[in-house]
Amino acid sequence: MYFNHAIHVNKGVGCVTCHGRVDQMPAVEKAYPLTMSFCLDCHRSPERYLRPVEEVTNMAWNSENQPADGLALAEHNNVHTRTSCTTCHR
Repeated sequence: MYFNHAIHVNKGVGCVTCHGRVDQMPAVEKAYPLTMSFCLDCHRSPERYLRPVEEVTNMAWNSENQPADGLALAEHNNVHTRTSCTTCHR
């Protein structure tokens, strides 16, 4: 499996989306399953998870209008998700 943090960060996927609130963990642990279906859910509807690029490391960032804001960010950041097998399995 291939994973590139840079493309996710540069498109506005916050660290907390995959890693959880590590700033509130006494010891860092896996917060989400990080399975293929976990990733595909995001790739199929990225607008649910996108935030301004300058907020990717802000664990507390929250949008009051996430679906609409996420769609606008997807367009602004030129987000074109990939769901083909070869995107991750190389």
